[in-house]
Amino acid sequence: MFELIAQTFNASVIAVTQLFLSTVITTNPWFETLDLQYQGAKQEIVCNTKLAASFTETLDEVLLSGKNITLHFKFELFTSGEAVSLQSKEIVNGFRFDEATETFYLINSETKKLERFFTIEEAKASYISVRNLTVVNTKSLSADQDYFLRVTAFLDPIKLDNMSESVNLMLRWASVKPTIVSDKFRITGRAT
Repeated sequence: MFELIAQTFNASVIAVTQLFLSTVITTNPWFETLDLQYQGAKQEIVCNTKLAASFTETLDEVLLSGKNITLHFKFELFTSGEAVSLQSKEIVNGFRFDEATETFYLINSETKKLERFFTIEEAKASYISVRNLTVVNTKSLSADQDYFLRVTAFLDPIKLDNMSESVNLMLRWASVKPTIVSDKFRITGRAT
């Protein structure tokens, strides 16, 4: 009797899981660009990057929920041939829709600047971008060494009203963190 109840329960769990996963439309986002600029006088590397294919209909619905949706960008500097990063930096872009004013708000953890948008397309374009971010301090780097930068993005889970469990937004990205790796580079023209 217990075995029959266990089989029925397992079959129900599998059916509910398949139903949930079948209703989640996924995408496979990737980094469209990765532009690094070395600023010798300031001894820093500045980065511009942008995700592509980041949104689905179900993710857009979550963006319109009024909840704060956070997108992380992690930047890691590596010495060529090494597995441990020398420097890392993480920033978070926060996205929130205010239904009462029909305004989209974005905040970046680096600049702390609150931006307002009146269309979802403009808000999403800014949300998935990093512009003019200083990602590496080059003071301690060797001019004789090759380096590369790895950038990874991921979404935090959120808690929606009327749901007992958090929603894993990474399911909308097929549970894959988009990653891009720069070409190898050397620090040149250092100020002395």
